[in-house]
Amino acid sequence: MLSEEQAGAIDRRVFETSQDLILVTNGYGKIIQISPSSRAILDYAPEEMIGNSATRFIFPEDLDPIREEMRAARSGRATRHFRGRYVHKDGHAVSLAWMGVWSEPDRHHFFIGRDMTEGDRTEAQLRQSQKMEAVGQLTGGVAHDFNNILMVILANADSLLEEMTLDPDVRERLTQIVGATQRATELTRQLLAFSRKQPLRPQHTNLNDLVTVTGKLLRRALGEHVKIDSILAEGLWPTNIDRAQLEAALVNLCVNARDAMPGGGRLLIETKNVQLDEDYAAQEPEVAAGDYVLLSVTDNGTGMSREVLTKVFDPFFTTKGMGRGTGLGLSMVYGFVRQSNGHIKLYSEVGHGTSVKIYLRRFEGDREADIVRVVEELPRGTERVLIAEDDEQVRASVVRQLRSLGYDVTEAADGEQALAALEAAHSRFALLLTDVVMPGRLNGEALATAAAQVSPGLRIVYMSGYTDDAVIHHGRLDAGVRLLAKPFRRADLARMIRQALDDPA
Repeated sequence: MLSEEQAGAIDRRVFETSQDLILVTNGYGKIIQISPSSRAILDYAPEEMIGNSATRFIFPEDLDPIREEMRAARSGRATRHFRGRYVHKDGHAVSLAWMGVWSEPDRHHFFIGRDMTEGDRTEAQLRQSQKMEAVGQLTGGVAHDFNNILMVILANADSLLEEMTLDPDVRERLTQIVGATQRATELTRQLLAFSRKQPLRPQHTNLNDLVTVTGKLLRRALGEHVKIDSILAEGLWPTNIDRAQLEAALVNLCVNARDAMPGGGRLLIETKNVQLDEDYAAQEPEVAAGDYVLLSVTDNGTGMSREVLTKVFDPFFTTKGMGRGTGLGLSMVYGFVRQSNGHIKLYSEVGHGTSVKIYLRRFEGDREADIVRVVEELPRGTERVLIAEDDEQVRASVVRQLRSLGYDVTEAADGEQALAALEAAHSRFALLLTDVVMPGRLNGEALATAAAQVSPGLRIVYMSGYTDDAVIHHGRLDAGVRLLAKPFRRADLARMIRQALDDPA
């Protein structure tokens, strides 16, 4: 059994080495004793706090709840567990989880406070990640259904516009319908970008070249009242990224920066090589340590409050006035960067501006040649085409488009019907056009696999309004896969079908 002297020595050692804050006050809240950990947690030396009322250091909004806990403890209501913030020496609030007891013989309060700053931040990041994932699932599903509806509208409008005897007034109205449908299509693509379900086509990319080319467009788009500077690092590492999507993201960020500087200002675009270490990755759960290429966009505009920063990547959230934006801009950038295995961080202070930093993984693979086919005229054909699509209206629209282009078309309502048509002795199809997501035993990829066994050499084109499916892995199209993203126009369909049929591979 320990002597009283030994027990006292152990108590002192625990008090002196504790990483938690150990605090003793009298019945009136005056600090009698405090552990040396006060310096690490609050940046106050113990002697700066001893003799002062604890109320001097308690965050004002938490003062009444903490007083209530102290009163409850004195009335004999056992050990108290509660949260209460103290004020750091530099003025920011420090969240502490407290355990407190009242000793009637000593007439003292004894408290142990654990700094919850890191735990609260990790929990907030987890909640945000879960929220973004849930909203992403919702928006992706909505985009899928909406794209099917738009596909029917666009196909029928295109078909009517082919009529040579159409009244000019009717033709103008149809043209407006097509324009509105295309704007709605862009909206669904933004939703898919946020939900990380858009098909990406990564290419070997030098960000300095991309910034230089995009900068010429930006100078005209942003106006003379915005001064654009760029600092491009020498020896910049390459990255593997969808160039078109990254260009759109850069333009989006720059337009947001312009709107934050209504009276004009300075916009700075920077690139550099950076290494994110294990310490940084530990603070950001979605980040893997390694080499990254940084693209940052910084303005000296109005900036954003902490409250706005917590919502800035949420879809449909906007600080702009009515009719000045959908609220999908930053959420689209966020989704694209995350889908590309990158990382995005936003820093902002009210009155000092905003800086958005995009980190893209360094690419160390072989550069692949980028082949772009240019088709001057709308191509046609006479080959036999099998279409598998479960949505009756979409199927009818696409069949009508293909037949208008001269193709011999057979239709199937699902994968099993399509496979049966392929297996029929008299069937000799040149190409299979299949939806990706279909009910039943055979989805688009399973149908394509079976079709390749039944009819070797069969060309396959996929179509989908929802890209979180078997044909796309981690948001990237498999090599050689041809995908028509719904809704597509007759010209898009004609070019894709002809390319697939003419490709010797």
